[in-house]
Amino acid sequence: MSATVVPLVPRSGFTVRRSGETWELINSRHYGRGVVLHSWARDEHSEAFEHCYRLNGRSVEELLAAFP
Repeated sequence: MSATVVPLVPRSGFTVRRSGETWELINSRHYGRGVVLHSWARDEHSEAFEHCYRLNGRSVEELLAAFP
């Protein structure tokens, strides 16, 4: 089993992290690491990452290009 780590380099501070069975959107730069702005079910990871990319001012196409 292999794992792929995709670095999210947030310009605006938004990041997605996995917490148990959910993905959580946080912005530690403005709200701290304990404040969850939105969460998605574990199987909705693509929606979570797309949303994060948009909030950071990046296009979803950049995300899709990272996973050929």
